[in-house]
Amino acid sequence: MQANGGSKETLMQEQKKQLVKAARMLAMCRKAGVPEPMDVTGLAVAAFEDMQLREAMLFVRMNEQNIKDLAWALGNSSSAEEFEQRVKEIKTLPDRNEPRR
Repeated sequence: MQANGGSKETLMQEQKKQLVKAARMLAMCRKAGVPEPMDVTGLAVAAFEDMQLREAMLFVRMNEQNIKDLAWALGNSSSAEEFEQRVKEIKTLPDRNEPRR
């Protein structure tokens, strides 16, 4: 049973890493003024995570709000500690539908 729990934990850690990588790409696309940043993010996930394009686009679209939130945190942080603080702020926001800077 522990093996299953361990693999589930590994899968969650991998997904968190993928979300952060996708958020970095989204933040860079926004900074560069890319017209369709979520689409480019999906392409990058497919390329760098060795995923099928359809699977990567589905991952990005299903996690769109999380990726946007993490991209906001990355864009408003100048250190790892500040990024962690911004992520904590996101977790305590009352309404996630409000626009962010």
